[in-house]
Amino acid sequence: FNDIDEGDILEFFVEEKQTGSINFGTAVGGGTGVSGFLGYDQPNLFGQAKQGHLRWDFGRYINSFTLSFTDPNLWQSRTSGTISLFSSRDRFFQFATGRRKREGFSLRFGFPVPWSLRTRFFVGYSLARTEYKLFSNVDDTSLFGLPPGTQSQFSMGITRNTLNHPIFPVAGSRQTWNTEFNGGIMGGDGDFTRHLAEGSWWVPVGELGGSQAGSNPIRFALGLHLKGGAVFGDVSNFPFDRFWMGGVQFGENLRGYDETSITPRGFFPERSREISDIDRLGNAFLSTTAELAIRVSDQISLSGFFDAGNVWDNTRSVDPSRLFRGAGLGVQLVTPFGPIGVDYAYGFDKADPG
Repeated sequence: FNDIDEGDILEFFVEEKQTGSINFGTAVGGGTGVSGFLGYDQPNLFGQAKQGHLRWDFGRYINSFTLSFTDPNLWQSRTSGTISLFSSRDRFFQFATGRRKREGFSLRFGFPVPWSLRTRFFVGYSLARTEYKLFSNVDDTSLFGLPPGTQSQFSMGITRNTLNHPIFPVAGSRQTWNTEFNGGIMGGDGDFTRHLAEGSWWVPVGELGGSQAGSNPIRFALGLHLKGGAVFGDVSNFPFDRFWMGGVQFGENLRGYDETSITPRGFFPERSREISDIDRLGNAFLSTTAELAIRVSDQISLSGFFDAGNVWDNTRSVDPSRLFRGAGLGVQLVTPFGPIGVDYAYGFDKADPG
């Protein structure tokens, strides 16, 4: 490693996953198995702050490769641009009847909004080929018994961010809206539109200590998070662009519940044979979290939280008064391997609460 220049980052981390939801840097699925990644990042290509990224994830449930290049100031302007090439083979442990393969590329450009220093507008395009492999000797063919398809997608969105810390904020807010247009005049095998909106707001509520020179106070903050999404059109060829809820690893998070256990038909335990894989997915969702955070330092945070959320077949079925609820305690750490979070939550609205 003597030839690595200052500023380069070379990462190698092997992770042994046991059944559960403790994530070390990258969430790669549950079950028992060995997984990890090998990556190289260069944040200052050509001495001009251009960024190169190369990463290979490997393991029982994932085998993916990503190569990307980002220029934060195209032609010395405030416009940013990113091009990415990707190839992935995903096996979702909560959907045990098959696996998915995707290959393609994406382009994304960001533009400043003239009247707001903290707001940027984004447009992008991606083209991907998706193939599904159904495992042998399975009864449920609803999710992976699909023909291959090409997805041609144009996206646009806007982000406003005034948070005072990227990981442990105590003040400010962040709002995003993103819309994806698939098919139509762009071709491909899908013909649908996907909307996703998210907002977070933080307010400080007190401090403890920090009066001595060189010491930092323990800070207390209240946070509110809202997130929602909807899909309109024919998404049957690309079911993973729909929404599923439960757990903390894939889909929409809801702590206190197993992965994919929140469905448009109600609560069904993970791997239950009373519901097919495809029926666990919905075309609309809503989730919210209220949180009291204790920022011990820039590396350690404690929290108490209350989550609520649900998924529905369509937007006409959305009912904010019918949400599954969970509450618990958590701790978040910033380590040399990235952020690590451990949450312990209680689900109130399961068939057997706990």
